[in-house]
Amino acid sequence: MKVVVKKFIKHSVIINMRNILLILIMGLNIAWSQMISYHSDSTGEIMGYLSKPKTNTALPGIILIHEWWGLNQDIKNKADEFAKKGYVALAVDLYQGKSTTSPKEARNLAGRVRSNIGEAFENLESALDFLKSLDNVNKNKLASVGWCFGGGWSYQVAKNNLDVKASIIYYGRFNPEDDLSIMRANILGHFAEKDRGIKIDNVKEFQVKLNTLNGEHEIYIYPNTMHGFASRPNENNNAFDKAASDEAWRRTIVFLEKTFSKY
Repeated sequence: MKVVVKKFIKHSVIINMRNILLILIMGLNIAWSQMISYHSDSTGEIMGYLSKPKTNTALPGIILIHEWWGLNQDIKNKADEFAKKGYVALAVDLYQGKSTTSPKEARNLAGRVRSNIGEAFENLESALDFLKSLDNVNKNKLASVGWCFGGGWSYQVAKNNLDVKASIIYYGRFNPEDDLSIMRANILGHFAEKDRGIKIDNVKEFQVKLNTLNGEHEIYIYPNTMHGFASRPNENNNAFDKAASDEAWRRTIVFLEKTFSKY
């Protein structure tokens, strides 16, 4: 009887130790996340969604810029995924608390932002400043990423040299004729072959222009995909393509790691 008890206790200790190790290992990937506020001179307190790993180590920071739907659960989930990969992720809110599933309302909300570009830029700069103020953010390793409407703004972050080392664009608008002389960020672009709003010829022209600049830039066109292939604002997004979305995500993480490895 005593032998059985000893064996049971020993076995139990081993199981408990294994469980503890698993918890510790998994804990490194668990994101701490919540809505936070930061300050903008023109609009005062701005809300955003902050997600970060549970560690005090200085990590790269990234701002996420939402689609024209607003700061919804899909964007928050993406912030959590970045945090699980070791980034302090701040999803900004250019709509000041509003979000929608209505294309008509989304168009109006996006239009209001575009009519006050200065305020939008201040929001994005304030978001980057907030990340820099955090003890667990490496101030030399900042990036931006955006989807659709937000992809265009991620491009603007790079174009206007808002102190990021990398900007990722998911099917966001750009002008291949823009002056990019002050841009210092590396650009990664994900575009859909069947995007009705962004011409593939323009994407290729954009790629040619980027190749003439300093830095390391990558542009990918995903075959047989539509605008929004990596977004899930709701379960009814027929454009969502899991294979393309997964590949774009893999490329995004590799691109960021490669960029930040030099700083």
